[in-house]
Amino acid sequence: MDKEVLRFKIEVTKRLYALHQEKFGGNNVHLAQVSGCSESTIRNIFAKLKDKDKGQDITLGMAYRLSHALEINLSDLVKGLD
Repeated sequence: MDKEVLRFKIEVTKRLYALHQEKFGGNNVHLAQVSGCSESTIRNIFAKLKDKDKGQDITLGMAYRLSHALEINLSDLVKGLD
């Protein structure tokens, strides 16, 4: 169960990262401003993609805030994940 939850979180983070690159050119400051989060939080969430032992896992609340800032629905973000 825990492995599946981790896989789900990683995939959601990857999708958010791709959208972040597309919309903000990877600029964490801009995403932080639009989402109302700190830049360090954004950086820590995406750091998890490079090193699973670093950074922080994404929460449902943070996924919602980031998806809203990236102008997509949270449901679109998780579409197709089992």
